[in-house]
Amino acid sequence: MSEPQTHAESTGPLGTKVRVLDPNLSIYLDLLRLVAAFEVVLGHARHFVMPRLPGFISGHTGEAVAVFFVLSGFVIAFVAEEKEHSLRAYATARLSRLYSVCLIALLAGFVCDMITQRYGVVPLTDHPFYDPAYLTNLPFALTFTNELWFSHRVFGSNEPYWSLGFEAAYYVIFAAFFYLGRVRGAVIGVLLMLAFGPKIVAYMPIWLFGLLAYRHVRAGRVTMPKRLALAAFVATVLAYFVVKRTLEHWAWPMYDQADLAQLAKSFVYFALVGGLITVNIIAFRRATEGRTIFPAGIARAIRWLAGASFTLYLVHQPFFLMLASVFPKLRASALGGPVAIVAAVILALLIAEVSERRKRVFQRAFGKLLGVAPPSRSKVVLK
Repeated sequence: MSEPQTHAESTGPLGTKVRVLDPNLSIYLDLLRLVAAFEVVLGHARHFVMPRLPGFISGHTGEAVAVFFVLSGFVIAFVAEEKEHSLRAYATARLSRLYSVCLIALLAGFVCDMITQRYGVVPLTDHPFYDPAYLTNLPFALTFTNELWFSHRVFGSNEPYWSLGFEAAYYVIFAAFFYLGRVRGAVIGVLLMLAFGPKIVAYMPIWLFGLLAYRHVRAGRVTMPKRLALAAFVATVLAYFVVKRTLEHWAWPMYDQADLAQLAKSFVYFALVGGLITVNIIAFRRATEGRTIFPAGIARAIRWLAGASFTLYLVHQPFFLMLASVFPKLRASALGGPVAIVAAVILALLIAEVSERRKRVFQRAFGKLLGVAPPSRSKVVLK
């Protein structure tokens, strides 16, 4: 999940200035984040409120999380090298990013679950992932330790929250290696990986793809002809559907226990997806260099919608379950599913106005706690 950033320029191998996050790439990363979030929503909509939704447009939920991991690695590398030059500044930004959304998302999910229990026809216990131990699981959700080792703790019906147990772990491991020095950072980083457990560590290379993509661009190594870059961009899209069609049976839920053979196959599948999106980002960056791709109005719309994508990701499933339970005929209605999806988007946009788009409030709070000056109000290009 990416966040507000500024333009960055670095020196390439020939001493020329390389603008890593130019306006085109900034908007494109937002677009990828928005599409990935909406793919997760569509996948869950097919399960809970719109069973006739075609699988070819709603069957990419696991792959969307791999996209999130790559985007996260890219953005975290960017902010660490260009903006957040101390561990305190980094911690302030990460904590404010997470808690500005997660606190209200957990509350919204709890409210939806209570409405479902009070007025619903289909009980939440019909869903195998539902866990009624709210108070027991809340500390794990709040500390993002819900996926340690072989655990999979769900706060009520909000199972999509699982991925934060992975992503927050990657934030912490990266911080150890990046900010704490070569020897001390390596020791603490390895110990952290042991603490988080094998399933989280197994998929970390996908997150690192994003970091490598950023450093590849930053170093000025993307010098292929623009036509070749455009061809590579198109090829990655086509290759994704080939990989999806031929190897999807290798995929296994990242949060679920698996034997070594299944874990290896699942990693290979998601790593292929992550590798393709990594090449896709690099190719897009090169193919669009020196030209404006997104009209101003479309760019503003993408940025604004993407500014609520984290919220949408975290609130939609409890909301879908509530609607499907309170209105049991919704699944059979031709309009029920589309209305539910639109309602989930509207709900996320409303909640984002008091959460995701108000991250500066949390930055100031955590900044005071950690002794970090409040962020400047520089122009942002990626939200």
